[in-house]
Amino acid sequence: MTEAMRKILRAIQTQSNGESAEGLPLAAMMTALVVLFFGGLIQSMTYLNHDVAWVLYSAERLLDGGTFGSEIIAANPPLIWWINVPVVWLARLLETDPINSFRAVVLMILTISLAASDRILSTSGMHPRKRAGLLIGLALILTLGVNRDFGQREHLALSLCLPWLLIMARRVEGIAPSWAGALVAGTAAGIAICLKPHFLAVPVLAGLFVAFRCRSLRQVLSLESAAIVLTGVFYLAATWAFARPYLTEVVPLISQIYWGFSHSLTQEIFSQSFPIILCFTALIVGWKNKEAPAAMITALAALGFLVAALAQAKGYTYHIYPVVALTLMSLALSVLASPLRRFRAVATGALAGGLLLMTLQSTAALGNRMAGGAYGRTTACLVDMVKLHVPKNASFMAFSTHPYPGFPVANYSQRRWVATTNSRLPLPAIVRLRAAGDLQPQATRVLALAEAAERAAALKDMGQRPSLVFVDNRTTRHAIGTLPTDFIKFYTEDPDFARIWSNYYEINTCAPGIRAFKLLKES
Repeated sequence: MTEAMRKILRAIQTQSNGESAEGLPLAAMMTALVVLFFGGLIQSMTYLNHDVAWVLYSAERLLDGGTFGSEIIAANPPLIWWINVPVVWLARLLETDPINSFRAVVLMILTISLAASDRILSTSGMHPRKRAGLLIGLALILTLGVNRDFGQREHLALSLCLPWLLIMARRVEGIAPSWAGALVAGTAAGIAICLKPHFLAVPVLAGLFVAFRCRSLRQVLSLESAAIVLTGVFYLAATWAFARPYLTEVVPLISQIYWGFSHSLTQEIFSQSFPIILCFTALIVGWKNKEAPAAMITALAALGFLVAALAQAKGYTYHIYPVVALTLMSLALSVLASPLRRFRAVATGALAGGLLLMTLQSTAALGNRMAGGAYGRTTACLVDMVKLHVPKNASFMAFSTHPYPGFPVANYSQRRWVATTNSRLPLPAIVRLRAAGDLQPQATRVLALAEAAERAAALKDMGQRPSLVFVDNRTTRHAIGTLPTDFIKFYTEDPDFARIWSNYYEINTCAPGIRAFKLLKES
């Protein structure tokens, strides 16, 4: 009998005794998977996130031959849309709902990430019971803990990066992965980092730590690092080849007007004070804990995502999600591995506080987005309204600084969205500059550029004669707060727009602050 056959028989015998080949009880692995799918099931009972819904919806335009930067205009680069194209294609092939197909694909990614992470952890010497607890906790964090942002770029980036981060920790311990594992993990991490340029902070910080601990660049200049770099190079080439209008037309405009959505650094730090304190607590504990390099690696990755969140300066919940998730993972690793009682107590307290906060926030958000929640009821009403007033071969749109009420209403109503954007991208900059009053010459030029771009886009969209138009008239609106601005008054300053708008009349809506206008039948 060969040695390979003996190994296989030993593995089978181990499985029959109720354990996996790596020593993790089968019941524990099954529990982690059940928790993962239970979390996915709960998420499926909520309305899809507005950004995720827009990307999924507009990916169909690419599948139908459209070009990113032309048929789809967005501030973010095209990778997330390209990732969604196979999902849309699969939904068409199987004749399934794209939303359900998307959620199934994300759940599959999470399952693979957890399984790969377990395999890497199995070589670290962590006790099987501790590993089981960690995996079950990760399953909760990756599903229910993601709050309303299931499938967002940060959520996917965290899932794709996780095995690579654990491989980096093993390299600190002098353990190299198989070439296949390194290649797959590095490519997945490369895809994650390419989702947003801000994510480059994650591999930079992780790489510096590995070089410092190993006193050499050899463990950093590895196969997985090469895979990350090659993935980035390939992505840049693909963007130039297949999304050139984004680089030549959209980016120059966005770079001048997208600040309208941003907050100040002081506001960002103040609003995210608890996650920031939590992250630095994990960094201190991880630095003191020399026994578990994975704790420090994940804490540094959390810091990298924190740098990305502060650089984006939007204050969105999904920007801070990977910071909290990786911080909790780092603290859990410190609690499980640290031989230092004092730091274990600090890590345990911080971990408990973080888990409590995540639980409270997720419970409130998910409940709100279910059918019985306030958001769920309003969204269902808007979906019914679009179905009633927009024929199947017609379209609708919205004038809003937020993707809502356009998305996810377009996905659930299955009606065509006419605009190339999910919201009016230049509008926040226009409103803020107009409210500022006396402007410097540079600000005056930016205002003129933003107004010209938005008026042209509005005319193009309204030129398609959408059957229904929503107008966000709430007291507090995304990116502009309480600045008193009448969107309709702004657009009708343009005589060409006013001529088209004269063919619309207002109808009642069920959404507070959302006005609705319907196209006259004779038009």
